[in-house]
Amino acid sequence: MTLNLVEPEDPVQKAFEDLSGRFDLYLQRISVGDNKTRGMIILDKSTYESNIQNLAAIFRAEGNRWGNQLRNICETPLFVESRPSRNIQLADHIAYSVFRRYNANDLSYFNCIESRFDRDGGVVHGLSHLQRTAKFCTCPACITRNNPVPPR
Repeated sequence: MTLNLVEPEDPVQKAFEDLSGRFDLYLQRISVGDNKTRGMIILDKSTYESNIQNLAAIFRAEGNRWGNQLRNICETPLFVESRPSRNIQLADHIAYSVFRRYNANDLSYFNCIESRFDRDGGVVHGLSHLQRTAKFCTCPACITRNNPVPPR
């Protein structure tokens, strides 16, 4: 199996940058007027904890590769054990269903959650597929970016 990443870089950094940036934009989009919506990122405990917290501080102060600072995320990411946390276990199941969809072409779990990913203007924003052949891919993340449905 070969990884077909857009750029050869640290996958944890790339994933956190994409996750935090998308989440921050989502929070910005759902904010109404002066009532700003804030959010928190809670992750499963891992050996990447200090790296991710450092990245969050950099993205908050200096911005990510797109120049966007994290203004709507209220804390540094929190890390918790997954065993006692049902929410982290749910996130693990969602991650597993996405993994199975892209790595084993198994849609059985993914089809149950596909409609729940964040969408705006006909584009799926809550799901990313990082690979070079996006214009030929028919997954929901790629197809909505290549052929967005105009708003009505």
